[in-house]
Amino acid sequence: MRALVYNGPWDMTLEDLPKPEPGTGEVLVKVKTVGICGSDVHGFTGESGRRAPGMVMGHEAVGVVESVGEGVSAPKEGDLVTVYNIIAETAPTPEEGDPSFLAKKVIGVNLAKRGAMADYLTLPAESALVVPEGVSPEVGILVEPVAVVTHGFHRLAAKNIAANRAAIVGSGTIGLSGILVAKESGVKEIAILDTIQEKLDRGQTFGASPVRVESSESVESVADRVETALGDKPDLVVDAVGSRSSFQQCLALVKPGGAVLLIGNLAKEVSLPLQDIVSQEISFVGTYGFDRRAFEDALRMVPNIKEKLATFIEGHCSLEETPGTMTKLAKGDLQALKIVIDL
Repeated sequence: MRALVYNGPWDMTLEDLPKPEPGTGEVLVKVKTVGICGSDVHGFTGESGRRAPGMVMGHEAVGVVESVGEGVSAPKEGDLVTVYNIIAETAPTPEEGDPSFLAKKVIGVNLAKRGAMADYLTLPAESALVVPEGVSPEVGILVEPVAVVTHGFHRLAAKNIAANRAAIVGSGTIGLSGILVAKESGVKEIAILDTIQEKLDRGQTFGASPVRVESSESVESVADRVETALGDKPDLVVDAVGSRSSFQQCLALVKPGGAVLLIGNLAKEVSLPLQDIVSQEISFVGTYGFDRRAFEDALRMVPNIKEKLATFIEGHCSLEETPGTMTKLAKGDLQALKIVIDL
């Protein structure tokens, strides 16, 4: 089969690898679509350090079950499935992949040549979830970003944190998914912040009040405009970027007694005004990735929001074109909310 192998920063080649066979309890999926995630791009450049040479990337995937291994009763051959890519809650061995940064086995992230940027993929049958009827393969890959935000809202609910007003910093895939999940979770008023007007326009069509952030503007000035848009300070702020500047903006936005949900994690460190946080009783909730509950909840949600999710797809490429597409995305020569690899 064809597969894209990551050799090191900025170096990815199309190679011929053995077609895998499903083992006991596994299914063989013929991959139809793969989403290029921002984490793939950051891994491709070496910026994140979270992709190891010799591996096959690709963790947002939808395909058709081609065959099943012994003991598998569902899904069945011919089913269209989306990939729940966390296949074990233990780190891979060095022979299986890169155990250095993640204490679980994740397809396309730390499992050597077990990624979805390939013609075929084997995975445990329970990780191949049938795509609801009427949901296209390219929309099916977007279960994952919706699940990321859903997991964050599960984390809030577990701490009895609810919100009437929310501000979401960043209107990329996660930020826009945040609007959809927040509305499904009962948040009444939502503001979306970004520096790019085109992204804000999309957020507005999703039902959020757009607030454009100018590079020269103070975080306090932006916070005042958000408060005006919402009618009060937000009691929940979602950081969908994870930079030093976005974190500082979140601190300026949140209402005393409110909470900040931290999803983006680009910056390794940020400065923390401890006395302000303590005196204003601000809660911080970190959330990373998703679990099976969040993924399944997101999958159930997708049919209700599939039309909006379909607008995320702004480009397509083939497997052969993917290295060039990744390079353009990394250099900023190509701007797209989500690009899908068609196999």
